[in-house]
Amino acid sequence: MPGKKATTKRCPECGTEVAEPYKTWELVAPFPDKKMRITVTIMGMYECPSCGKKFRAVVSKVKLGPGDVEVSR
Repeated sequence: MPGKKATTKRCPECGTEVAEPYKTWELVAPFPDKKMRITVTIMGMYECPSCGKKFRAVVSKVKLGPGDVEVSR
């Protein structure tokens, strides 16, 4: 998505920035969008270094289709 920056995630409890997920996995959309692209969402599991809270967040999304690839972070 144009105009969005890739940023670090913030802990929902204390607001501390968490740099990288300790675990990632992919979710594949079962149906394509109107342009016949399949969306692959990369999820991540984060752990706050301050309070120890574990939380999930979207790491990035990739839209794969005929003729183009769109990546949003």
